[in-house]
Amino acid sequence: MKKILVPTDFSVCADNAVQVALEIAGKFQAEIIFQHVHDDLSGSAHTLQGTARQHELGHIKAMLDALVHKAERTGLAARQLLVLSKGTDKIENYIEPLNIDLVVMGSHGATGIRERILGSQTQRVVRQSTAPVLVIKHKPERKEFKNILFATTFHENPEKAIEPVIKLAAVYSGKVHLLYVGLEKDSQTKAEVEAKMHQLEQRFPQASFTRNFITTNDPEWGIQYVAKDIVPDAIALTTQLKVGKFLFTHSLAEDLVNHENLPVLVINPK
Repeated sequence: MKKILVPTDFSVCADNAVQVALEIAGKFQAEIIFQHVHDDLSGSAHTLQGTARQHELGHIKAMLDALVHKAERTGLAARQLLVLSKGTDKIENYIEPLNIDLVVMGSHGATGIRERILGSQTQRVVRQSTAPVLVIKHKPERKEFKNILFATTFHENPEKAIEPVIKLAAVYSGKVHLLYVGLEKDSQTKAEVEAKMHQLEQRFPQASFTRNFITTNDPEWGIQYVAKDIVPDAIALTTQLKVGKFLFTHSLAEDLVNHENLPVLVINPK
């Protein structure tokens, strides 16, 4: 991982994501880009005019500078990216042009019928991002990622999607806990799934794996149920744009982001 994008609105949950991003960047010696998308309402009736607007932008730049200096004090390369948006610029628009390898961002999650702004942005980024997105809701008790639960139905090919999971676990000398989620009416036998797990393990001989299984018609519940036993540092899964009976959807990833307290790593296959 060479470049990590950290979108921020300077809230508490965004600061939690910054702390995690600094830890990961330190392990990989990656560059961090702190991004803030600011709605530029120039020309509207509610726009801050003149000096007030300049003061607001100056304050935002100062907060971004503070994050850059915080990263640089730990020996990391860092820079700020202030985006003045007219409504079309979005966080995910900068992922491919900047060659981002990982997005680390906070989420307020769902709070009743209302959802805070960064939370809704996070859901959109989870759905649209071409880079893996690590979502941080709370300040993790452990910033290390020694145990990552990787959930899959094995109806997709998880080989490419699991690579960032393995890299993240490996830098902490950790384990990837494979979880087969058998959805309702899935005809795969345990022996067939075991063979697929074995093939995946053979593909990454330097990685450390465990094998786990659950059958359920509620994949979110199944993943959380197994997580209670394993107590991972993060939950990872891959989602598919195409619709398939036994494929995880973006809505599952968004539900986990909303409801799970653990960090959630979402990988959209390119």
